[in-house]
Amino acid sequence: MRDTRSRVRAGAVAAAVALALTGCGGSSEDSGTGASSPPADATVIEVSAVEYAYTATPAEVSAGTITFELTNDGAMSHDLVLEEDPGGSTAVIGPGETDSFTVDLEPGSYTLYCSVGNHRALGMEMVLVVG
Repeated sequence: MRDTRSRVRAGAVAAAVALALTGCGGSSEDSGTGASSPPADATVIEVSAVEYAYTATPAEVSAGTITFELTNDGAMSHDLVLEEDPGGSTAVIGPGETDSFTVDLEPGSYTLYCSVGNHRALGMEMVLVVG
């Protein structure tokens, strides 16, 4: 009897683990770990996030289609949000992960920041000049 209960419990645990693992899936776009390829005509700005700063190359670009590729080189979760465009943001990504977004920008100055906790107040903000 005890042997049967152990097998039933082990089977129930295995089923619960399998269900939990399949329920955690999502598209790579949603997870922030599989950034899609930028459009062929896009200018790509590679942004590195660490605690509590960004580094970007290039820091000034021409107007048009721009893809921001964020790589989290820090030890905490970060994202990248374009203040002037509500649709312009990455997912919150963990250390070592990458995500991106593409927007069309006119000439001007644009503010990008991390929306996680108080990261922006601690210095995770930068200005991009679009000419």
